Amino acid sequence: MPLNTSPLRPISDDDRATYARDGVVCLRQVLNREWIDLLLPAARRLVVDKEDFGLLPTYPGRYMSRKISEFRKLVFESPMAEAFARTVGSKIARFFFDEIFAKAPRSSDKTIWHNDRMGWPVVGSMVPSLWLPLTPVTKANSLECIAESQHDDAKYWLFSPNARKMIKPPDRVPHPDGEALRKDPTKRFLTWDMAPGDMLVVHPWTLHYSAGNPSDDWRIAVSVRLFGDDIRWAPRPDCVNLAGVSWDELLEGEPPEGPLFPLLWSEDGRRDGDANFPRGFATTWSKARKSDVNEYKLFTRMSEGKAAE
Repeated sequence: MPLNTSPLRPISDDDRATYARDGVVCLRQVLNREWIDLLLPAARRLVVDKEDFGLLPTYPGRYMSRKISEFRKLVFESPMAEAFARTVGSKIARFFFDEIFAKAPRSSDKTIWHNDRMGWPVVGSMVPSLWLPLTPVTKANSLECIAESQHDDAKYWLFSPNARKMIKPPDRVPHPDGEALRKDPTKRFLTWDMAPGDMLVVHPWTLHYSAGNPSDDWRIAVSVRLFGDDIRWAPRPDCVNLAGVSWDELLEGEPPEGPLFPLLWSEDGRRDGDANFPRGFATTWSKARKSDVNEYKLFTRMSEGKAAE
């Protein structure tokens, strides 16, 4: 069977209603098995074998689509963008960036409770995380979300590398203690059993967390971030950096466009190919220096509590 380009199961009104209510929805059968067979070997080479694909030394699990053909195909040819747009009600889907998260077998590493809202240099709500497991997921090693937390209009102080070098502004508050919230009977904590090819759509304001991985195999998931209709640039010094983008180029109030943010799907059928999308980065690194950085950085963001999902 060929790789599917539209979701195997159409996005339903119930899917849209669940996302609007809970701030997260599990979409079943977005990708077919052929996609998993394509992506998982490359993911294991990256995560388990630690193969050097030429990714950023500082973020070895990010921007895979620039250097790894299987992930480039996922971005430009898969049904993820259509599924996102139909779920959140956007007429377009533009690429933001891709990332991989992995937890080793029998890992006890946890992800702290957080949301992504203040990490991105934008305003608007149509920039969810699309979380796609490439290995079977159980509730024990699933992403966990607090339902309806996207309705809390709080500007949490994120743990981005930039933010860690700054003094917290007075309008930012620490992320809440999600574990303490388990005692609140009004809170709903959501986890899922997921098959490879299912996909979570997580609102950028939704609080989420991940426990360790009690299974005997790696738990590997790809996260793709996309932009919808309502997204406008709003750069701040505490946001994450974007490879190849100068803050001087992000004009406040403008929608993201250009070769780094290609149109992947639109209601009227328009879309960009990958001809102008980068196949590398704007700088290079000495082999010795890259090895030094990787020795410390490699995959910590994919398995440790500060940023791994």
